[in-house]
Amino acid sequence: MGLKEKILQKEKIMELKEQIVQEEEKLQTHKKLLDIFPDLSEDHDRWGNVRLKSKSINEQADKVFMNHNCGCCDDSPLQAWPYKEFHGVNIFSDPACFMVGISNYGACGDIEDYEWETKLRDKNISEVVIEKVKEYFKENPVENWD
Repeated sequence: MGLKEKILQKEKIMELKEQIVQEEEKLQTHKKLLDIFPDLSEDHDRWGNVRLKSKSINEQADKVFMNHNCGCCDDSPLQAWPYKEFHGVNIFSDPACFMVGISNYGACGDIEDYEWETKLRDKNISEVVIEKVKEYFKENPVENWD
């Protein structure tokens, strides 16, 4: 084995060690979070993203991530993802995601689902999050192009 191969092998070993350290840190954080949230579980979306979720967060959530389910459809569902940050990790509500509206196809803004507030309240989602979703709709009003 030449010097170049030895250097490459050593670099691969260092990378593997770093990955192991990162995974161990992640496991320790998850152990701490399980002590706080015994019902902690994972949510997997259709793109392979993994999020931690817990029903215990529902009433505590103070942030919300808003996005459209996809970028290819004119009437893509608008989703609200309530969460709270603990130990640098975002813990999402359970369920992790709520459909709160759809894109205003052919124009601007988002059309509210008429039951979105009820859906969130039925799952004990915090008023802080509900107010943030209301603010989102105020900032993204329906505008039709005529």
